[in-house]
Amino acid sequence: MCESESIHLAIDSSFIHTDHLWCTPGSWINYDYYGPSFYEDLARIAQRGCFDMIFFGDAAETPENFGDGYATPLRDGYRWPKHDMMPMIPLMAKAAPNLGFGITMSTTYHHPFHVARLFSSLDHVTGGRVGWNAVTSAYKNEAANWGFDTMLPPDERYDIAREHLQVVIDLWNSVEADAILMDRENGIFADPSKVHLINHVGKHFKVRGPLPCLPSRQGRPVVIQAGQSDDGMNLAAKHADMQFVSRRTNKSIAAHRAVLDDLTVRHGRKPRDLGVFWQVRVVAGDTREDAIRKERRFLETLPPNAGLIELSFQFGFDFSRLDGKMKLVDMVDLIKSQKTYWGPFQELLNTEDPDTEIEDLGRRWITERSNFVVGSVKEVADHIEGVHEAGGRNGGIILTKSYAAPGALRDFCELVVPELQRRGLMRTKYTHDTLRGNLNS
Repeated sequence: MCESESIHLAIDSSFIHTDHLWCTPGSWINYDYYGPSFYEDLARIAQRGCFDMIFFGDAAETPENFGDGYATPLRDGYRWPKHDMMPMIPLMAKAAPNLGFGITMSTTYHHPFHVARLFSSLDHVTGGRVGWNAVTSAYKNEAANWGFDTMLPPDERYDIAREHLQVVIDLWNSVEADAILMDRENGIFADPSKVHLINHVGKHFKVRGPLPCLPSRQGRPVVIQAGQSDDGMNLAAKHADMQFVSRRTNKSIAAHRAVLDDLTVRHGRKPRDLGVFWQVRVVAGDTREDAIRKERRFLETLPPNAGLIELSFQFGFDFSRLDGKMKLVDMVDLIKSQKTYWGPFQELLNTEDPDTEIEDLGRRWITERSNFVVGSVKEVADHIEGVHEAGGRNGGIILTKSYAAPGALRDFCELVVPELQRRGLMRTKYTHDTLRGNLNS
């Protein structure tokens, strides 16, 4: 997907109106949750920084995994409310005519025909600038909202996802790019030989086709996948154009890329067919002292249990019920039994001292859950360049959460982007008008 070795940029804007950031000084000034103006401004800032995309994750639920049910997340401003961001995309796309948009829809709870038609239509509206983040949905309360008494186990969710993705891609390929003739002289609107049934009959889905949508300017939406488990890695290697990955060290980034390269080849693809956006939390300042001051100001706004709340949400278990002295290594069976996000917990095991106590991890989790850097422009640029090198110069970075908006994005675009451009590491202007084109340039 990333044919060049340039650094590509994305920003994770999933629920960043919450995640304890709503009370950060300077954040969300004049923000109206019900209106598009704030998100349009984010899109304009990202475009000025030559970003490839703004990304929106999704989980159609209210967190209830910590303490007193959903009272804590509502009281503290944590991942609630969660409107569907898809209707916002055309407005943002109009405000920023070069920027791409990643939007999430679950393979577990949505039918592949609906996903294929909806994303193809949205791709037309935006002029070929949409990516579909295909997720298997590992949140218990979300399962309940979609009518499931219990959450499906991971192996079943991924079994559905493998078939779902294949059906969606087959539907997108069911109409050839030159199917429309508009031959008025001979009275022929479309060439029927260019439109194909898929006649899919599988374990989970039965879809005849063809898709009643035309290919967009980028052919079809970009496919994004974020799983870090063995199943997730295989799914990405077979179907995805981009992967979003949270690895905490350059060593684990390099190891992840090596596994991914091997898997893509096994699935008959080239490693460059699958780029990676590595998650990095960035706090940049004119000087290191300035960045530290920003970080301290953010930390001072957090409730004392913020890290434990996030851990509870991530891994599907109420961390407030645990003895704070419990060690990370003693949680393996407990986390496995939740059947949520095993890949991120494996990353914890590989990058933390196994004897780390839960109360210590909770204090650091908000700021250290992903790869991160706090520093001057040069320090941040050096760090990002190191991440890019470790990842095989095949993709780029996605600014992960725990940042104040729009200030932190503006800081990055005004301070860090010019330095990356000066080093020749990223574009100075857009060279294509589609998301796929920009990712490949």
